[in-house]
Amino acid sequence: MHTAKTIGAAITPAMKENMKCPKCGRDTEWLRALSRVDNKTMICDECGTKEALDAMGLTEGSSVRKSILACVGRGSTPQERIRANVQATGNKWAMENFRDTHN
Repeated sequence: MHTAKTIGAAITPAMKENMKCPKCGRDTEWLRALSRVDNKTMICDECGTKEALDAMGLTEGSSVRKSILACVGRGSTPQERIRANVQATGNKWAMENFRDTHN
């Protein structure tokens, strides 16, 4: 399991079936984001992203904010999203190259 290090604390993402985000109340498989509100509560990726965007001053209605939030949840990691994009091309050489450079 991945453990993130923060100033003075080690944060381990919570992984359970049918868990709810304490901030938005939606069902989720992961609580991987540490809330900026109290620096203790683990929240879902989307709520964590929203808190980060709020801290940057990207308010509701911002086109940049909408674009960023549209990307949340497309895959667990950037590597998995790229792997899916490469596989979608059907290019055998590209898939072999990705496998050889990312494993």
